[in-house]
Amino acid sequence: MNQLHVMTSVFSYTASLSLFSGLVLLLVDQTVYKVQQKQKEQKYAKIFGWVNLSLAATGYLVFLLLQLL
Repeated sequence: MNQLHVMTSVFSYTASLSLFSGLVLLLVDQTVYKVQQKQKEQKYAKIFGWVNLSLAATGYLVFLLLQLL
C-alpha cells in the first residue's frame, strides 16, 4: 500500500468515529442529562457533540480532497 492510500483510510476511519461520537453526544447523552437535570453536563455534551460533527465534516472533506490526488 502506498502512503496516500493509508492516509485516506485513516482520515475516513477517524471521520467516521467522530461522526458517530458526535451523534451519540447530541442524541443520547444530552437527552439523558436533560432528564437528570444536569445543565452543566448537558451543555458540555452539546458543545463536544458539535465539535465532533465539525471534525467529521472536515475529515470527510480532507478524505474527498485526497481522493482527487
